Amino acid sequence: MEVMRLRQISIGSFMVVSLLSSAFAQTKAWGFNDELCTYKGYYDSKKYTEVQLADTYNLFRTSHYVHDEGTLEELTIRYDSVIRSVESLQIVQASYFQRLKKDVLRYLLETADLKKVQKKAKEKPELLIAAVKEGTRAREYAEALHQGGDRLLEAYEQVTREQMKNNSTPAYLWHNYENTMKRADRLDRAFDYVLVYGWWNSANHLVPHINYDGTQMEQFQKLFVKVDTLDCDEP
Repeated sequence: MEVMRLRQISIGSFMVVSLLSSAFAQTKAWGFNDELCTYKGYYDSKKYTEVQLADTYNLFRTSHYVHDEGTLEELTIRYDSVIRSVESLQIVQASYFQRLKKDVLRYLLETADLKKVQKKAKEKPELLIAAVKEGTRAREYAEALHQGGDRLLEAYEQVTREQMKNNSTPAYLWHNYENTMKRADRLDRAFDYVLVYGWWNSANHLVPHINYDGTQMEQFQKLFVKVDTLDCDEP
């Protein structure tokens, strides 16, 4: 009986040790940071891979900004590159991050379409109208850009006055406007101004932007079994 009892204890101890060893084996560490702190997170390697965590982190920690200098072809190449990069991210299967990836791609695709139309505006101003919804401020600016002449100059004044409301030096803006109106090339200058500060700014507001308010980092930390804060800068 004593031998059997010792054998049972031995088997039980072995099972406990095996379970603990297995738990430790599937829990791995991965380091990351935010604006203030550095962290070490411990995750279940049976749920996520290191690549999935890294790609998920990069999804919301990368700005995905695309500058719009250069030709239409150069702009298209840059946007296509960033879009392919986001599409290729192997993120975790959590529904929050799956939705976030779709939202980021939607933002990039819609912004790319608008930027391409903006690049073609001088040659094909009618595209500015088709690119935005009817009844919006962007549509009004698009129609003014397409029509040109006095309609464009009226839009130029309107944009200037709108900017003056929220500018620390409104007199400077009005001075520039008056000087431009005296120039022989005022229509060309008005077109460029309304295109950027009128049409683009208004059209850009119609695109669903991602609100990076800290929720992304909160959701990311929930993927880990435990998160240790290693170091923080003073806020």
